[in-house]
Amino acid sequence: MNSTSRLLKIFTNFFKRPLVVAICTTIFFLSIGLFGLWQRYQILKESDTREMTNIVNLVEQNINHSLKNSYSVALSLALLIDDSGSVNNFYEVAPSLVDDNPFIDGVQMVPGGVIQQVYPFEENRSVIGYDILKDSKINAEAYKAIQLRKMYFAGPFELRQGGYAILGRLPVFIKNKFWGFSAIIIKFDNLLDKSGIFPLVGDKYNFQFSKIQKGTGEEIVYSPNKAELDRSYSQTVLLPDGDWKFYISPVNRNANFYMLLPFLILVILSSLFLGWAMFQLLKQPARLQALVNSQAGELIKSELKFRSIFNQAAIGVALLDSSTGKILDANKKCRELIGYSKEEILTLDYMQLSYPEDLQEDMQNMERLRAGVFKEYTMKKRIIRKDKEVVWIKLTVSAMWHEGESPTTHVAIVEDITEKKQAETDLKRSYQTVMDQNRRLLNFSYIVSHNLRSHSSNFQSILNLYEYSESEEEKIKYIEMLSNVADSLNQTLVDLNDVTSIHSNIDLVIEPVSVLKYINRTLDLLKFEIEKKNAVYNVKVPEEMVVDFNAAYMESVLLNFLSNTLRYRNKAVPLEVTITGRKEGAGWVLEIADNGIGIDLEKHRDKLFGLYKTFTGRSNSRGVGLFITKNQLDAMDAKINVESTVGKGSNFKVHFK
Repeated sequence: MNSTSRLLKIFTNFFKRPLVVAICTTIFFLSIGLFGLWQRYQILKESDTREMTNIVNLVEQNINHSLKNSYSVALSLALLIDDSGSVNNFYEVAPSLVDDNPFIDGVQMVPGGVIQQVYPFEENRSVIGYDILKDSKINAEAYKAIQLRKMYFAGPFELRQGGYAILGRLPVFIKNKFWGFSAIIIKFDNLLDKSGIFPLVGDKYNFQFSKIQKGTGEEIVYSPNKAELDRSYSQTVLLPDGDWKFYISPVNRNANFYMLLPFLILVILSSLFLGWAMFQLLKQPARLQALVNSQAGELIKSELKFRSIFNQAAIGVALLDSSTGKILDANKKCRELIGYSKEEILTLDYMQLSYPEDLQEDMQNMERLRAGVFKEYTMKKRIIRKDKEVVWIKLTVSAMWHEGESPTTHVAIVEDITEKKQAETDLKRSYQTVMDQNRRLLNFSYIVSHNLRSHSSNFQSILNLYEYSESEEEKIKYIEMLSNVADSLNQTLVDLNDVTSIHSNIDLVIEPVSVLKYINRTLDLLKFEIEKKNAVYNVKVPEEMVVDFNAAYMESVLLNFLSNTLRYRNKAVPLEVTITGRKEGAGWVLEIADNGIGIDLEKHRDKLFGLYKTFTGRSNSRGVGLFITKNQLDAMDAKINVESTVGKGSNFKVHFK
């Protein structure tokens, strides 16, 4: 008897045992039904996850928006502090700040860590004189704000004046010495209301805020409805301003299971019925063939239906070999995202599609998946499409083998998040731009306050002397002194106007500029001074040195550098200046080297480009030119380096993009 005959006999004997066949049939159809329900459960679970992610992202945006807006209020309060540490006009300014910013419930001035001024006053008067730095329960977060030298949000905690609130404290430093805090109060209920969390979560989700207590490391939980939140099935976001975490979780994490429970019962009953039917059919050989044909047709329909769902899914789905990483199948959405045809994609593996910098993390996750460390993982990574375009995706990988089995295949769910990543990048860039503008504005306000106050004091002193003087000769002398102070004030205003124009000019025309052409033009302007001082200028700049720059800024930068070589020459030796241009990478470098008096960089490097900073001791130095030049180069994204030795000369290097 050959092997075929033996197999046929075994097969025939098998179908002669109706009970065994019925049990096998039940198990078979039960497996198919459970697999289909599992797929549906995963889709529902993914839908819940996406909904929670959207809610978390929106709440995060709203809270961060409120917290970042409060920084402007705290900064406005800090500007009320003068150089002597006195707070001016607090009770005149505070009402408008609170009224104009509905997300803020109060403001404080906290010199030396002691609350001295509050608004609204009546409901917060109980905290006047309270030293927050001596209270061991809350001072850790205050000290962290001082350490970080930036605004830090403390709480939520119960206020001495009643209620729960979040306090944002901005440390203020005068001449690099800690003065105290300008603080804002946001009631916790107000923050929740402005976040929009209540209409978003409705009755479907619970949420919690938590924070790691400084010192103890204990996680303190804040939950408005006091509900127990299941963090094993939740979405979490870290709010960096204050080291808080925000959790959201379904009220009933088993809702999807209960939704599918009738279908599960139906699958079980159907499987049992099919097993019973098979049992009956095997007992009735005449009807067996018809029933087999009928069931085969149903199986084909189920397969077609499954394939239809697979291919029409709204997100990318792929089946991969877990050992080799080869793609075994991919639905239409996945193929459209990657850009390959069905035939092409079956020749690839996930390593070929991964962006090189993200591949290592993905491979490590796959190793853990195969080792059974976890059954699924989610990560954000980049892939390279067929057209070489780089796309950001959210990848969710689930194992298709049971615990204890050898790795076989896994399912990858792919979601395009390129637009979201780009939005995150744009938001960070916009935030950095705003912070840079605020920093420049604060520095400029210090300059204006300092310089104008000096002139104002001089005017006041001279006028007082003039008023009490009885001698006409002395009065004439005081009038001359007033004239000198007025001239100095006018020059200060001209300098400040030049500085302001650089930062306020947002319509700069950037065009290709020939560096050699503008060097020659500048040397022609300085020709008289150059000949008068017997100076020699060696120009070694190629004609092809053309950079994208603003023409007026180029003229100003070159005129300042070259006129400085004449102004600060070493009178003991003939002045010699070498101007060199060279290619460096994708950009150009311009060097202006002289044998002038030089600068002591060990002493002056940090303030080299500061406004009204001088280093030579000469009376004609005002400390404005290099400051304006540096700001013009910054506006054009150009970089400047300086090498200098006292008595030997200086070398300024400008790196153009």
